[in-house]
Amino acid sequence: MSTPIVTRFAPSPTGYLHVGGARTALFSWLLARNQGSQGRYLLRIEDTDLARSTQQACDQLLEDLKWLGLHWDNADNLIFQSKRVDLYNRLIADLIARGLAYEAWETAEELTALRQQAEKAKRPYVYRRPSYTPDQIAQLKAQGRKSVIRFATPAKEYRFHDVIAGKDIVMPDEERQDFVIRKTDGMPTYHFAVVVDDVEMGITHILRGGEHTKNTFLHIALQEALNYPRPIYAHLSTIQNMDNTKMGKRDRDKKVREQTNNYLKNTKKTPADLAAQTGLASSRIADWLANSKSQLDPSDHDKLMPVIGLKPTDLPEILVHDFRRNGYLPEALLNFLALLGWSPGENRELMSMDEMTRLFSIDRISNAPAKFDRAKLLAFNTQTVETATPARLLAALRDYLSVNPDSPLNQATDEQLAQLLHMKKGFRTLREVDDLCRFFFYPDDHITFDPKAVEKVLKKDDNAGLNTLQEIRPLLAAAPDWRADPLEAAIKQYCESKNLTLGNVAQPIRVAISGTTVSPPIFHSLEFLGKDRSLARIDRCLKQS
Repeated sequence: MSTPIVTRFAPSPTGYLHVGGARTALFSWLLARNQGSQGRYLLRIEDTDLARSTQQACDQLLEDLKWLGLHWDNADNLIFQSKRVDLYNRLIADLIARGLAYEAWETAEELTALRQQAEKAKRPYVYRRPSYTPDQIAQLKAQGRKSVIRFATPAKEYRFHDVIAGKDIVMPDEERQDFVIRKTDGMPTYHFAVVVDDVEMGITHILRGGEHTKNTFLHIALQEALNYPRPIYAHLSTIQNMDNTKMGKRDRDKKVREQTNNYLKNTKKTPADLAAQTGLASSRIADWLANSKSQLDPSDHDKLMPVIGLKPTDLPEILVHDFRRNGYLPEALLNFLALLGWSPGENRELMSMDEMTRLFSIDRISNAPAKFDRAKLLAFNTQTVETATPARLLAALRDYLSVNPDSPLNQATDEQLAQLLHMKKGFRTLREVDDLCRFFFYPDDHITFDPKAVEKVLKKDDNAGLNTLQEIRPLLAAAPDWRADPLEAAIKQYCESKNLTLGNVAQPIRVAISGTTVSPPIFHSLEFLGKDRSLARIDRCLKQS
């Protein structure tokens, strides 16, 4: 293309980045980067919702994008809509002066009543400019009402070409209505600010979710009133779960709600009891449980989950941070997200960012809903791990630990972490490495022995495992070389002399040093733990069992 492509990603800072937003950001990034030095990918923070936008949420969004590697080209001039109110107000004042915008005074309750009247009459609700007399306006102001500003949408048919749908999308004149462009708090609405900012930033291509398709008609009307050029629009399909339901944050809330109800039922506690335990308002919990359409914020979930018996890893991964915290590599997640609606051709699947950038084009994006196949993502991550260098895996594990500060692996040196990664070859996620290796870093006297493991491995067949552990303890204590290979040779020799399988001996040792039946390879585990600590754990196991 002769004209340089400028794309943007424009999230609202109300929480962590959703994977749907991450896909939008990725496609916008790839489209710009495909143009080389000519393309630009810009970031804008749409923080006009003063009640929900926070600095913490903004920081979380930026961190998520950085983790993905989707760096933006306006790092020195990041756009915040909340800092541009004067510009919006000047433009709105001009629209009012030209008779293209006006004050409206209805309350939320009055608007609801109008919608209900339209429903009863079986007709769509369309807001058109009402007539106010000067006396009525004076009376409304005297009541303390605050007005909004609505755009007087000109009467006409509106249409635009959607490059993903491959056709014109049309809104007939009878569906147009006057919409709010400035709220009662003085902040512009999404519809107004986005139109102004896209032009101010020189955006040429807008990639966004399909839920914004009908919003585009409003934006076109504003562009024409402001004499703005029209960018190219591309609306992405929804991302669905494998059961065809829309994938969204509600999935997480549903899981927490189910567990909360089970907790209250099993413990005979009330929402008020739960509120006292979590620090949440009793009315907030009660209203949430009574209304399946309502949702708690992620911060509320964090307060609830420890009480009701849920771990963060029990929730369906919906946010980019979920995948980071659960040990996925960003390059695997990006590769997977790229294929949610886009096809590079020739049945390609595993690709580097350079390959995706070179191959990307809008005309290969499908408008069919994309299925979020978690099994496929896990396979992508497994394959990415298999081909990663030791240095890359070490850096990834350090990053994983940075967002899992509760993991005892944070105590480990880089050399120790490299050893763990080597011992746990074939892992699918970094969390598997963490979960399997935590026991190394627990104090020896804090190891808890799984009752099922004790029963199955140590006490079964008249304490056969315990007896074997008792016999093998002196052999291990006398070992002159505490490395994996010599230890394995000594144990194998013992097995041959006693006509035992290696598992008959390895499993009792594994339970003694880890508390469970699962660990990295047992002889490497003994070497990593060290002689003194290994023997101390065996002694404690023998004493407690």
